[in-house]
Amino acid sequence: MKVLVVADVEERSLYDHFRPERWAKAGIGLVISCGDLKLAYLDFLASMFNVPCFYVRGNHDTAYGTAGPAGWVNLDGRLERYGGFRFYGLEGSPWYNGGDAQYTENQMAWRSRWARLTNWTTGIDVIVTHAAPRICPNRPDACPCVYPADGTTPRNPGLTCLRDPDRMVLDMGDIPHRPFEALRTLVTSVQPRFLLHGHMHLGYGVRPREIRLGNTRVIDAYGHIVIDL
Repeated sequence: MKVLVVADVEERSLYDHFRPERWAKAGIGLVISCGDLKLAYLDFLASMFNVPCFYVRGNHDTAYGTAGPAGWVNLDGRLERYGGFRFYGLEGSPWYNGGDAQYTENQMAWRSRWARLTNWTTGIDVIVTHAAPRICPNRPDACPCVYPADGTTPRNPGLTCLRDPDRMVLDMGDIPHRPFEALRTLVTSVQPRFLLHGHMHLGYGVRPREIRLGNTRVIDAYGHIVIDL
């Protein structure tokens, strides 16, 4: 099944210059939003593709209200099955000013534990988030910058790593864009086929589009990407 995943920016090729004939050939069977997109854009995508649409809110999606965008299913904190696959979502960014869809590391840890506990027997194929999990591209099996192997006090996530000339963890320097350690733990324990996220804007040239964490493909959906389940 072909899945169109969108996040963060409204792309002209999917909006102002949408070409139905091009996308008809793509065979899209599902659309997923990883957040921070305007309601009008999501309405347009739902009407143009006319397939099931799943979403999680980003920290800037304050206009969605309780009903959410028309024609879209909110994945936050719930499991949805479609096309033989199991999808689970966790909305939001790290907490920074108390707005909607913002969570502390501890809050996201509890939400991630709940996701594991409630889906332990069924499993999850695709996790959809707005924020990213913390991953070191040079050592995806470990995060030495955050939890040193020698047992010393963890370094300050984000700011210290940003100053590292190799940018080992590729954290952004500002608090809202720091990845969640809780999401990393969720991925390593559940090992879904995909974790799809937005929010990082491809690290503004620093983070790669895709990083593997065990058997999981962690993909930054900034703009749009088509994946094949």
